[in-house]
Amino acid sequence: MKSASILLACCLALAACQRGSGENSPPVEHKPESAEAAPTPTTAPPKPDDEVGFRGFGPAHFGDGEAAVRLAWGRPLKASGSEPSACLQLFPDPLPHQGFGTSFMLVDGRFARFDVDEDLYPAPGGGRVGSTAQELLQRYAGRVEQMPHKYVEGAKYLIVRAPQGDAKLIFEVSPQGKAQRWRVGLPPAVDYVEGCS
Repeated sequence: MKSASILLACCLALAACQRGSGENSPPVEHKPESAEAAPTPTTAPPKPDDEVGFRGFGPAHFGDGEAAVRLAWGRPLKASGSEPSACLQLFPDPLPHQGFGTSFMLVDGRFARFDVDEDLYPAPGGGRVGSTAQELLQRYAGRVEQMPHKYVEGAKYLIVRAPQGDAKLIFEVSPQGKAQRWRVGLPPAVDYVEGCS
């Protein structure tokens, strides 16, 4: 009698497993226990029509913590910085073939700035990597301050203040007159020329 009960229980369990394994059933995903402690985001970075602006990057606003930045990016990020508790930069992992793509800076654990060196999406107001200085001056007319580049002779910074608040948008323009990268953030982090190094 006991073995008949065990056999019946096994048959019922096998039937339940087979019911869930049909072609229309979604696959069951088994995650290791450690995955709960460190979820891996799966969303793509914001698209050009999403909010990439003077308030932050997608849903991560300036002042948010590291978790919000990682969730907004939606892909793995690698941390770098000589004093991570004071200043930390997050870079895509792996990096693109050229440059760094998009990086994020946290100061004292709070999102303070992001940098872009590829033409993936526009800066607030529509400027892009590859825009000419003339295009940028026209696009941000009346709001641009120009400064010479700290390291590259003939290059310059075009600094655009946010319409509201303290945030700034800074384009780095090559001696040939093209934007090579841009960054948005809050002072003093947005003004750090060397990043967190």
